[in-house]
Amino acid sequence: MKNYIEHTHTRLQKKFSRTYISLIVLGAFGGVLPCIVAAQESLPEPAAKELAKDPVDDIEIISVTGLRSSVIASQARKLDSDKIMDGITADDMSALPDNSITETLQRVVGVTIDRYMQQDDPEHFSVEGNGVAVRGLTQVSSQLNGRSTFSATGGRTLSFGDIPPELMSAVMIYKSPTADQIEGGLGGTIDLETRKPFQQDGQKFAFDIAGNYGDLIEETTPSYSALYSNSWDTDLGRIGFLADYAYSELKTRNDSMYLRPFFTRTDIIGNEGQEVYVPRGADWRSMSFDREREGHYLALQWAPRENHEFTFTYFNSQYDMTWDEDAIFVGNDALAIQVEPGASYDSQGVIEKGRLYQPDIGIAMGSDVRVSTQDSRTQDYSLEYKFYNDSVEFKASAQYVKSSSTGFDSTVATEILVPYIDIDLSASLPRISSDDAALTEVGNYTWNFSQDQLYNREGDMLALQADTKFYIEHDIVRAIKVGVRYTDSSSDNADTGYNWSPLAPSWLNLVDGDPVPTSADVNLNTFDNFFGGETVSPSSVYAPVVSYALDYPNSYAKLNDKFVYDEASSWAYWSQRSLTDPQYQNNQSEKTYAAYLMANFSFEDLPYPIDGNLGVRYVRTENSAAGYLTFPQPDFFGASAYSPTQAENSYSHFLPSFNMKVELAESVLLRFAAAQAIARPDYSQMAANQVLSAGYTEEFQEALTMDPTLTAQPENYLLTSNSDQNPYLEPMKSTQFDLSLEWYYSDSNTAYLALFTKDIDGYQAKQEVTESYGAQGYEQYDYKVTRPVNSGSAKLSGAEISINHFFTSLPTPFNGFGVSANYTYIDSSTDTELDTQPVDTDGSSYGKMPYFGISKNAYNVVAMYELDDFHIRLAYNWRSKYLTSIGANGFNGSNAGIDWKLPVYNEAAGFLDASIAYDITQNISVSLEANNLTNEVSRNIMQQNAPGSQYSAYHYSDSRYTLSIRGRF
Repeated sequence: MKNYIEHTHTRLQKKFSRTYISLIVLGAFGGVLPCIVAAQESLPEPAAKELAKDPVDDIEIISVTGLRSSVIASQARKLDSDKIMDGITADDMSALPDNSITETLQRVVGVTIDRYMQQDDPEHFSVEGNGVAVRGLTQVSSQLNGRSTFSATGGRTLSFGDIPPELMSAVMIYKSPTADQIEGGLGGTIDLETRKPFQQDGQKFAFDIAGNYGDLIEETTPSYSALYSNSWDTDLGRIGFLADYAYSELKTRNDSMYLRPFFTRTDIIGNEGQEVYVPRGADWRSMSFDREREGHYLALQWAPRENHEFTFTYFNSQYDMTWDEDAIFVGNDALAIQVEPGASYDSQGVIEKGRLYQPDIGIAMGSDVRVSTQDSRTQDYSLEYKFYNDSVEFKASAQYVKSSSTGFDSTVATEILVPYIDIDLSASLPRISSDDAALTEVGNYTWNFSQDQLYNREGDMLALQADTKFYIEHDIVRAIKVGVRYTDSSSDNADTGYNWSPLAPSWLNLVDGDPVPTSADVNLNTFDNFFGGETVSPSSVYAPVVSYALDYPNSYAKLNDKFVYDEASSWAYWSQRSLTDPQYQNNQSEKTYAAYLMANFSFEDLPYPIDGNLGVRYVRTENSAAGYLTFPQPDFFGASAYSPTQAENSYSHFLPSFNMKVELAESVLLRFAAAQAIARPDYSQMAANQVLSAGYTEEFQEALTMDPTLTAQPENYLLTSNSDQNPYLEPMKSTQFDLSLEWYYSDSNTAYLALFTKDIDGYQAKQEVTESYGAQGYEQYDYKVTRPVNSGSAKLSGAEISINHFFTSLPTPFNGFGVSANYTYIDSSTDTELDTQPVDTDGSSYGKMPYFGISKNAYNVVAMYELDDFHIRLAYNWRSKYLTSIGANGFNGSNAGIDWKLPVYNEAAGFLDASIAYDITQNISVSLEANNLTNEVSRNIMQQNAPGSQYSAYHYSDSRYTLSIRGRF
């Protein structure tokens, strides 16, 4: 046993013994330090026990606190790891150094976040960030204390923004897998670590009280948290108790402007026969966001006797969110727009400045009020038993995860035909305006549409796991580890989808009813302080009062009763959808069976000592899905009938892994890793539901314009189905290689370089096929069905560079400075079928596209200063442009026989955050934190061929400030 310890850990720990002891001392005086985890949990229990016996009387003890201690603790974890990894730890019993898990993760080399509420929706900005990618891939495995967990949002990972950072002691990102690690991440594994009572001696108490302020929404909200921990030696053994509670509310505002796709025009008055490029129109939106986040955590530990330990943890996270939006948006025919003479164009013929109008009728614009709510909860119950001695280590655990998410989305809109839209795209921010006199006359508005959505998602998982590690007295093989894991998961989803229903738009024939709202029906939205006053907006716009959106379904029924449609438009009547209706329900179940074998090896006597691990993991997955097939409304095709569908799928994988660490010098490590990894499809992607649609062909629509009495026949319909789901999807699989060089040139300073490559098979992209369907008793017809398939491949390669340096050798006061900086480069490409590719508005194609969500370049720079009782941090995060979506809402359509769908990118952007803290006493500190100090404007780019790439959206949000007081006892 002693040989194993000396071979695997002593060499490098000689150099860093000061660091470990310093951190242990800090943990005893300052609270819970994840460095203790580094010194204890990262070693096998026999090793930790043996290491503790070594005398330390002759070792210099240095106390390190604050920001530097956090960096040192993370560095210690990285040094001792048997795989390629990075992480961030709390500096003491405090929370992580940011206000959300996503904002914390973006500081780690190789990790990026997006800032949209949904990954495929570039129109709704998220201030705190949302999706997380590791080395460019959003297919990551999320864990809580080393065990898989998830949120019931349709995916397989936690919604990291939902999780209170106050409950976490560390966030670890594992980039190269080992055989004993739970499968599921292509990019890597993100493990959220909570505190345990045995990680420190005696009684500890901590609290935080804070106020959050947004300068655009101009509101203040509270945050607070408290932690208590204690442990006792009793006749029953050692007993530990830890309880943690956190609550946070945040209100923010985001203003947005949109420019819609450009179309090639040769009929613009004054430019006849000349190709110029004119947008369909422009939009304005202002969204207020309010979220409450609450967390509860309980940890109980019991060591009845030496070498035996039980740990029970309960984790509960609740996230309640409401946002409301006021918007005015374009709803016109893109090819009917004209440009007044005198407009200016750039050298490519793209309009820069001018007045858009639509002859005879005006430009159709919608003005809406929208409310969206979401209530989510995730609970995790885990019980672990651990036994260890000098020759074996055994762990067995049982885990139960239960998660739910309910949501409601409601939009009610009016319509107005504005005489013109003025656009000026010559400056850094566009200036877009319209006729204020027309917009402020309530009689110019008509009722437009309503749209509602309800959803209820529930998921649970039972996981059983057992692992045994045998320590071996052998010159090369040091240990053999084996384990098994079983999971039984279910995902029950009810989702009505977006239930769009017209009210009295100009194109719909009314038999009875006044299409003009009364003054009591609408509210004058003034877009106050739009974009902080940096640009113009419509001075005032009438939209329905918010009660029409909130008072669903009563308000919808009231609106529906206002109008009578002719027989040909009877489909326009609103029909309430219910979550209990079978066609909106989807139920899935999944079982996995996994087993692994892994060997730890060491070549101590080589000129450059080597140790590492080699293993293979086998996993079998069995899925089943139950849903409904819904037929189109016209009588020819099934009169909205629906029938149940059932799908089953299974697959197995052998996943080899190899991790090697070479000691090139006392403080220099070379690591190499090779592995295969899988990422299963999200639950939302495997739903068995499918909706078939029937819409008039373009030719028949034109014929109806000439003769409204025409009666449609089956051949006059275009039969389609556009789905984001396929129950027969299989995992994407990655073959990956990693090489890294790490230099630990002092106890708090490191430099790091890594190279990596990933070849991905089974890349998921949408593909169109022709399939025949017929309701019972009806004739079968051919439908063009578009759904995701495992249709292609992708390749990623990249590099990471990171450095942490503290200038402790400089004279006072300059010895308080430090810097943490990192850079990530990723090159990516995809190879998919042609019909999954984007199409421009002129019908031209794009060729190969980059991988979704990947920035080619990204970097972080964190400047720190700590001296005596002051702690200052300045953090800048930047990433280059990345692909957010193809054919998202607002960027797809059909004009002149062309079905177009545009790729939309997020432009390169950087965000500056800062914090300053002062220790009033050894136990009390105050701090001021600021996020988005520069009020960064985030921009979207729509890629087009002939007109070139153009800005499609601009997002402006709050600078946020948090003032807090913290106590540690």
